[in-house]
Amino acid sequence: MTILYILIVLTLVFLLWMSRGMEKKEKFRKRFGDRTDIAAFLIRSCLGVLLVEFGLFNMNSLHLLGDYPQKTLSISSAYTENIVSSSSGASMNYDAGSCVIEYNGPGVPVGTLTLPFTSDKKSFVHVSIDIKDATQSGSYRYGVASADIITGNERSMTIPCNFSGDVSALRISFSADSGERIELGDIIINKPIGIHFSLIRFLIMFLGCFFIYALSSDKLLRRKYELRKKSVKAIAWGFTGCLIILSLFLTNMSRYRDPNHSIAKDLKSSYGNQISQEIVDAFEAGRVDLNTPINTKLTALDNPYDWSQRTDEIGSYPWDHLLFEGKYYSYYGIAPVLTLFLPYHKITGYYFPSSWAVWLYGVFGIIFLTLMYLSFADKFFTKINASLVLIGFAIVQMSSGIFFNYYYANFYEIAQASGFFWTVAGAYFMVSSNVIGDGKISKIRLALSTSCLSMAVLCRPTLAVYCVAALLFIYAGFRKLRGEKGSAPKKAAKDKKDEKKEKASGKGYVPYFLCAILPFVLIGSIQVWYNWVRFGNPLDFGIQYSLTINDFINAQYHTHFALLGIYSYILCYPEFSEHFPFMLAGGAKTFNANGYYFIATGAALGLLWRALPLTAYAHTCRAYRVSDNKNKKLYSILLAAVCIVCPFIIIFSIWESGYCTRYCCDFAWEMILGSLIIMFVLWSRCKENTQRHINTLMIIAGIVSLIMNFVQIYTYSSPDTNFSTEWYSNVLTFGRLFEFWR
Repeated sequence: MTILYILIVLTLVFLLWMSRGMEKKEKFRKRFGDRTDIAAFLIRSCLGVLLVEFGLFNMNSLHLLGDYPQKTLSISSAYTENIVSSSSGASMNYDAGSCVIEYNGPGVPVGTLTLPFTSDKKSFVHVSIDIKDATQSGSYRYGVASADIITGNERSMTIPCNFSGDVSALRISFSADSGERIELGDIIINKPIGIHFSLIRFLIMFLGCFFIYALSSDKLLRRKYELRKKSVKAIAWGFTGCLIILSLFLTNMSRYRDPNHSIAKDLKSSYGNQISQEIVDAFEAGRVDLNTPINTKLTALDNPYDWSQRTDEIGSYPWDHLLFEGKYYSYYGIAPVLTLFLPYHKITGYYFPSSWAVWLYGVFGIIFLTLMYLSFADKFFTKINASLVLIGFAIVQMSSGIFFNYYYANFYEIAQASGFFWTVAGAYFMVSSNVIGDGKISKIRLALSTSCLSMAVLCRPTLAVYCVAALLFIYAGFRKLRGEKGSAPKKAAKDKKDEKKEKASGKGYVPYFLCAILPFVLIGSIQVWYNWVRFGNPLDFGIQYSLTINDFINAQYHTHFALLGIYSYILCYPEFSEHFPFMLAGGAKTFNANGYYFIATGAALGLLWRALPLTAYAHTCRAYRVSDNKNKKLYSILLAAVCIVCPFIIIFSIWESGYCTRYCCDFAWEMILGSLIIMFVLWSRCKENTQRHINTLMIIAGIVSLIMNFVQIYTYSSPDTNFSTEWYSNVLTFGRLFEFWR
């Protein structure tokens, strides 16, 4: 151990000497130029990371400095409860319940305890330790130490202990579930904790240092976006790939709960849910109502929408379905049915799996969000530092909320993820159609935009607010066509004769409005017809007929409930935890609602903490004043509509259905994009020194966003209850990399 530490120190000294030598010697600078500073920083970063790796994260390897004799305690020599020796000689619990192992008179100081316990059912074995030491020898100190011994993680078996003097008695307690067997090995006192170099931990810290340097260096990314466009796009698409992998991981965590999972099994499913099967079967039968047999006891109730009347005596009924005039319907959108589930069933005869549907919609949504952001940056952010553009992109992507849909892939998540995809795709085509900014208007892209936004409404009626906002963009494009002071100046002026001829004939206006409005009419008419044939009202989506948590027909609006959404989605702060990931997204608060407010999921964490640039909204008026864009009035209206008004309408509308974490998919990225626009306008009007400080604050915001979004996704996914035994063990092992004191 001593020799190893000497080698580590010598390595660190060599790296320090090398970095200082590179900075001072001119021959390095003449040969490598600016890359000399980068190389010197990387060496110093490696030095610092190694210091942290072998110092902080291996502090327990020094725990046995002093007189700590090693001793082995056999299970056979202990007093035990609920422990039996097997035919192979190994000891294990023989029944569910509490198990105890007790030793009298170890008689030595205890610096570490090695407990080789392994469960055949769970990801870890939790043990509690009682002792008698020099400070209390007459009775046990109960629960003075505890540990979670992770299955497959040998290092977690050794526990650092902070006892005083000789330990005169030792008692170890743990519990077994029904059907669980915990295999036990001999207990070792004062086994040294070896030095452990983690490549994963090293790379996380080292790459983190490099990215912080790159984002803050004027030799790398702290330069105008137009000068670093290729680098930014390469990094952005690399980050997008990482998010796609994360999406696949979360999807598979749900699938792996089934020990017989396989993609072939998924794709040959003979059953589904309300969207993936029931609506599909109804449409194939030429019906808009579902094929589910009606429960006559349910329809005989005075008020079947009253949850309290739907007792056990009523029998089964389809939860969260619509009941209207003796028939069952679905409130949830038909766009995923028409575009994916129905064609798949027609072609294969099977029902497309919900988990892969949500993954596909989510992944395509992530891809289009990258396309939209980069298109917007190319149009408006060219003079902004590449570092700010890149951090803003990362915050938008991480905080979009799509990651809350992968694990619980039911019909709710299908509607949410598909709505996210179509909305983002519509935004991309709208931005790239050039109805705002420079460039010739693309009518095809405009038609694709309004088509996608219309499809979003067929996924989630809530998203209709963005179709209304899109009309403002269509108007902006119309102004641009007319040559007025609209979204952007024309590239070249036409001569007066051509202008008069174009105005007289109205050339370009009719095709423009046909491309812009016709998709709304055609696709919207599908939803209007669907509403009319079901409920006799083209504007009735049927939510009030839901057999769900509340009677939506008689539920009354309360402003208190609406304001709860503002707190839960924007302001709610994280809670500290002593275990990885060291913070938690707690439950949604009701602030003494004094009424029924439904909370569907926990993991409430305000967007303000996940995306600190949201604070830029406090400087909206100032940004408007200092902006030199001649179209700032129009652009301000567009920003207010898409990034403020529409999101707040959605948040306020949640008062009826209650809080659910995944709802932020409908408004999160829009709000963040608006705040970034305001911040970038302010940044462009600041002095160099202030811009440098803003860049530093933005780097901090990016780090905080990464941590907070990870915390919320981790809390929402609940690996302890939702992941398979093997994968939860892997999660615990990963977390233990950072719990250096355990």
